[in-house]
Amino acid sequence: MSLTPHDIKDDEIRVISSGNNDDGNPYNRPTTKRKWIVTVSILVVLACVMTVVYLIFAKNSKEDSLEIITNETVVYQENTEDIVPDTIISEPLSVGFISVSDTIINRIPLTIFNPTTLTPTLQIGTDVINDSTVRFVVQAADVRGDNGGIVGAYVNKGELISKGQAKSGFCAIIGGKINIGVADATPFLEQALETDGYFFRQYPLVVANQVVENKPKGKSLRKALAELNGETVVIMSRKEMTFHDFSQSLVDLGVANAIYLVGGKGYGFAIDSEGRKIEFGRLLKDMRPNTNYIVWR
Repeated sequence: MSLTPHDIKDDEIRVISSGNNDDGNPYNRPTTKRKWIVTVSILVVLACVMTVVYLIFAKNSKEDSLEIITNETVVYQENTEDIVPDTIISEPLSVGFISVSDTIINRIPLTIFNPTTLTPTLQIGTDVINDSTVRFVVQAADVRGDNGGIVGAYVNKGELISKGQAKSGFCAIIGGKINIGVADATPFLEQALETDGYFFRQYPLVVANQVVENKPKGKSLRKALAELNGETVVIMSRKEMTFHDFSQSLVDLGVANAIYLVGGKGYGFAIDSEGRKIEFGRLLKDMRPNTNYIVWR
C-alpha cells in the first residue's frame, strides 16, 4: 500500500522522525544537535588558531621591516659621522686667508693651498703653531736625525743659522716675495743676508716645466712649494708617492718650478676664507728644537 503526503498524519511524522536504528537505539534530535555543536566548536577553535597564527606572522613581518629600516639608518649615520667638519675659529675672512682646492691629475689626488694677501716668512720652533696671526704654516727645511741641525744653508731674518749645500733646490724670501729655483750657488743667499730676508734649501722637483730626478726612491705623502699660473702655492699629495711620480704630477698640473717641503706626516694648517682651520700631518709631543716652518701671516 502506497501512501501519499495527504495520507500521513502529524503523529506519524513524529514516529518516522524518531524511529529506531539497526541496533535498536532510537535516533533522537539531542544527539544530532550535539554532533553539530562539536563540529561548530572545532571550526571555532580552528578559526581562533588561524587568527593567532596570522597575528603572530603579521607582528614578525612588521618587526623584520623595522629592523631593516633601523639597520639602514645606522649605516647611514656611521658613514656621515666619518665626515667631520673643519674647526671654525673665526668669522669669514675678506682678506688674509688660504684658498684651498682639490684636484685630480692622471688619477692622482692633490690639494692646492693658495695664500691670498699674506706675507711669507720663515720661523724656527713650534711657537708658531699657537700664533693667532698665522694663516698658513708648513714645515720647510729638513732637520738632521743625528745632531738635530737644519740641513743646508738657512737664513732667518738676515741671520745665518746653518751652512752647507746638501740640496740644490732653494727658496729665498726677499722683501716679502718668494723666489724658488735650482742652483749650487745663487745671489739670493747673499741678498737674504743683506736685507733681513730668509733662505733655505730643499730637493728640487720641477725646473722650467721639467721633472727633476732625486735619489730617494721610497713612497711618502709629498708637499711642494711651487709656481703655478704665476702664483706661489703649496701643493700636497693625498696619497703616498715617489719623488718622480709627484714631480710628474706637478708638471702635468702646469707647474713651472717647484721645490720640496717636508713631507710625510709633517704637521701644518691653513685658515680658509670661511675661518676654518684645516690641519694636516701629525703634531708630535716632542718636536725637535730646530723644526722650522714657512709661515704666511
